Amino acid sequence: MRFGVIVSNMQRKLVERLNALVELAVKADELGYDSFLVTDHYMLPWGDETLEPWVFLSYLAAKTKRIRLGTCVTPITLRPPSLLAKIVSSLDLLSNGRAVLGAGIGWYQPEFEAYSSWEPFSERAEKVSEALELIKKLWTEEKVTFLGKHYVAKDAVLLPKPLQKPHPPIWFGGWSSRALELTARFGDGWVPIGPRWAPVYVTPDEYGEKAEQIRSRLRELGRAEDEFVFACAIAPQPSIDSFVKEIEQYVDAGMNYLVLGVPKIDYGVEDLKRFVEEVAPSFA
Repeated sequence: MRFGVIVSNMQRKLVERLNALVELAVKADELGYDSFLVTDHYMLPWGDETLEPWVFLSYLAAKTKRIRLGTCVTPITLRPPSLLAKIVSSLDLLSNGRAVLGAGIGWYQPEFEAYSSWEPFSERAEKVSEALELIKKLWTEEKVTFLGKHYVAKDAVLLPKPLQKPHPPIWFGGWSSRALELTARFGDGWVPIGPRWAPVYVTPDEYGEKAEQIRSRLRELGRAEDEFVFACAIAPQPSIDSFVKEIEQYVDAGMNYLVLGVPKIDYGVEDLKRFVEEVAPSFA
């Protein structure tokens, strides 16, 4: 099983904590974590001090050597999809093929009203589907003309292409039926929220049920299951034994990639070290 790290791009007293955020990514790289993921929000109910995540990840690309860099997850319709395709492609080049696009439908209405536009859930999901179709075309085709219900592109050229082929991986969050369908159609991985990373999260039983739905749909679509990432973002708990048992429940439900949530970056490096030393060996 592989292990990643997730940290919020919203931090109170953010300016004072910039160095701690960078140190966390560098240390995760040094300790052998597979990915460093950040949330993607400009505004949140509990705070509006945020870093633009793709700018931050590009900065981290120059500070790290091998760790994957991505979001968990990007509300796809918050930005124009052609622009997002170019941003992620540029990060993939700058990082030597380490970019991951986390994908979600979005949920915080004031953020969308401030920076984009807000529509009902069904319409946002429809826009995500159309946006990802356009993004994949831009990543893989020489010249793109696209006429959709929500997005249009005429003779769009995205060069240079991403280094990863056929394109950077797309990992979906969420576990609604619509999110699971989008995951199976467009995704290379699934990374829902687990215990302590948010008040509402997917339980092991729910995880197993939803993972099987994804697998079944992948088979129907003729997509390979072998390399699909079944992840979950789980924050640590004080008891190592209890934490190991909890992770085992998710592994038994189909998880093959744990994303360690770091809720307090002031103690983040210690959390990373402790996990590597005391938890990860149980899953070697």
